Amino acid sequence: MSTERGLKDSIAGTVAGAACLFTGHPFDTIRVRLQTSNTPIGIMECFKNTIKYEGFSGLYKGVTSPLFGMMFETAVLFAGYGQMKVLLQKDADTPLTVGQCAIAGGFAGVGASVVLTPVELVKCRLQVQTTGPQKYKGSLDCLVQILKEGGIRGAYRGFTPTIAREFVGNMAFFSTYETCKRYFKSRDNKSDDDELNLPALIISGGLGGMAYWTVLYPVDVAKSKIQISEGVGPSPSIITVLKDIYSKEGVKGLFRGYTPTIIRSFPANAAMFSVYELVIKFLG
Repeated sequence: MSTERGLKDSIAGTVAGAACLFTGHPFDTIRVRLQTSNTPIGIMECFKNTIKYEGFSGLYKGVTSPLFGMMFETAVLFAGYGQMKVLLQKDADTPLTVGQCAIAGGFAGVGASVVLTPVELVKCRLQVQTTGPQKYKGSLDCLVQILKEGGIRGAYRGFTPTIAREFVGNMAFFSTYETCKRYFKSRDNKSDDDELNLPALIISGGLGGMAYWTVLYPVDVAKSKIQISEGVGPSPSIITVLKDIYSKEGVKGLFRGYTPTIIRSFPANAAMFSVYELVIKFLG
């Protein structure tokens, strides 16, 4: 991959990450609160309580952390995806298979996890702060306290479930996205080099996002539980957390917060992929 193409992927990914964040963060706040609540609570009740006690700004709690972190993470993801596609492509005239796109997406997700884990750790800690005494004054204060308490290892609490989710999730993400793009191009008799219209990009990106969150959702529930748990010792394993959730709530507990996640995933990821493609086109 040329340096120029890598730079374009990074710039487009950065802008796309911001679009995804602002579109989906309110739903993400509800997701994390549902996943980590000690008692089962409905979506609307959680939404109403957030607005009632914290105002509309409560839905954007923790947004500062992922604002820059997610922009960087998305830049890493798309640049990594582009690099992996080049490594897997043996013949420049032969398009990659959907399976190869899935592999490229999975390994790109592994790289993005390095950035994403501390970003999501700070975001989750802030999102579960509701009313009453506030331990963290903001994103920077939260990160500083985490580093003081646990060092770099503490900042990577939840790294194992994050990397698992990102590898499998991005395999589903990019393979679904590429499958949809190829369907629309075939339907409209377009060549591989032809550009898709905006509605096709929105649908492709939205369905890709839904696939990402669906394929390994219980692991994300475990990740949220692990990341809000405080302490300087080793964090509990994914299996331990999942067994505990299952023993108390059954299968339903493993999918707590799934509905707002899916509602969020379509518009947020549709915005991300559409903006990415539009920025790439703008950059030439």
